[in-house]
Amino acid sequence: MRPLLYLLSLALALPGIGLAAAFLILGNAIATRSLLGFLGVLLDTFLWLFPWGVLACIAAFVLLVIGGVTVRFRWFASACVAALAIGSSLVVLALDVSHGNFSPGQLTFFVPALISASIGIWLAVREWPGYGAARDPA
Repeated sequence: MRPLLYLLSLALALPGIGLAAAFLILGNAIATRSLLGFLGVLLDTFLWLFPWGVLACIAAFVLLVIGGVTVRFRWFASACVAALAIGSSLVVLALDVSHGNFSPGQLTFFVPALISASIGIWLAVREWPGYGAARDPA
């Protein structure tokens, strides 16, 4: 049941992580303040992401999935997913607040990331290597 919870947590965190990455890339491109600069930054980012970034993202995703399915590394993978969910939510929230167009109705967007982070933290605590030994002295 815990591997399924972990995979659910990872699936809930992925859209927020992707949106935060897109906001950061687009914010960097928009900061050039010209169409050619915008397109140049997007092309430069694409050329960097295409050979190495996609490979690194796929490798990180596979490592997170394998780490979450194995009992030995589930606590670490769960902590990583919780950190990614919290970090991506903070990036989106900070960008939203800094532009002055934040409304309380937008907080519902963060519910999946909150659920993902909660599951990730719970799994990280429950799967901690010394947790069962401390609670069950035999």
